[in-house]
Amino acid sequence: MMRHKFQAVVHERNGNFHSYYVPGSPVDMLQACLRPDPALLFSQGQSVSSGRSGNPRDLAKVVVGAKSYFIKRYNCQGNLYRFKYIFRASRARRAMKAGQLLLSLGVPTPEPLVCMEERHGRLLGDSYLVCPFLEGCHSLFDLWPGLELFRKRLYMQRLGELLGTLHRSGVIHGDSNWRNILVGEEEDTQPRFWFVDLDGVRRYRHLTFARAQRDTGHFLRELIRNGADEEFAQLFRHHWQKSLTLT
Repeated sequence: MMRHKFQAVVHERNGNFHSYYVPGSPVDMLQACLRPDPALLFSQGQSVSSGRSGNPRDLAKVVVGAKSYFIKRYNCQGNLYRFKYIFRASRARRAMKAGQLLLSLGVPTPEPLVCMEERHGRLLGDSYLVCPFLEGCHSLFDLWPGLELFRKRLYMQRLGELLGTLHRSGVIHGDSNWRNILVGEEEDTQPRFWFVDLDGVRRYRHLTFARAQRDTGHFLRELIRNGADEEFAQLFRHHWQKSLTLT
């Protein structure tokens, strides 16, 4: 699996906005469009559905230059929310750090490009995370019912290996439900996976087997909800444990 090196993140302040990004073209062009008012660029984008109701996050696809980007906006939820994050990074900022971490471990996720936080003093307002838009991808939740049997087995093998790799590095995803796993295909029709929605990612100095196993619970519950039999759960567990070396 390809591992990415951590890149130095630049922190800039412009009025009430704090921006975090890795400089370089085309990120500089994207940052220039976001800097005056990220809400304006967000409003000009195409709304993207998360498939969930009551979600405190809004999603949009925007085009800057010739490239498409995905923007997730974490909405301010009132005064309690503002005070809760006085001394904490926003969920967007945490997701950006988590994305860089996963990529450094060789676990695929869309590369986090820019994070912006709106703060009045230390009080947090809306925050934004921008990544490349993955064209032609669908969530595992949407794809599963139409997959052929051999593809379902292949998916369980590959995803067991990826989650095992994550846990072997002391990291949990925190919400591995199937809407947070995107699937695309390479030219040879082999599946390619990306983990998204990373603000629940945590890294532990010593990740116990029990905690790692609990982190797979979201994934396995989705498997049951989709009517899969025990064969698929056993296949997933086999490859997860094979990739996992925890005590």
